[in-house]
Order: sequence, then C-alpha cells, then structure tokens
Amino acid sequence: MKKRSISEPNYLKKLRYLHRIGAIPREVGVHQVSIFHDDWCGIWQQRRCNCEPDIRLQWSQPAAVNN
Repeated sequence: MKKRSISEPNYLKKLRYLHRIGAIPREVGVHQVSIFHDDWCGIWQQRRCNCEPDIRLQWSQPAAVNN
C-alpha cells in the first residue's frame, strides 16, 4: 500500500521560501512575522491554508553573543 503524503500548508511553504532567500533573517534570535490570509482561505474554516498569504517581518532581535 502506497503511503499518502500530506502536503504542507501554503503559509509554511512561503515562510521557508522567505527564509531561504534571506527575506526573513537567518541568524539566531527572535523574529516576529505577521501572516495575512485571504478571506476565502481554508484557514478560516479550520482547514489547511490554500491561499497565497502576505507575510511581513514585524521585528527582529538577534541573539546576544557571549564572548
């Protein structure tokens, strides 16, 4: 029996992409983003995100480095 793969929600795919291209910082720290889903997105019916959400970095705090 073939194992069925579960696809990743669109907002996670986009977060990974933004991290990969450097739009979301790669350094260790705390980074807050806001995710804006379309009105028709499945997320509002407790289903998987199926829209192309806008994702914006709100603030970023790099980790303190102890020397």
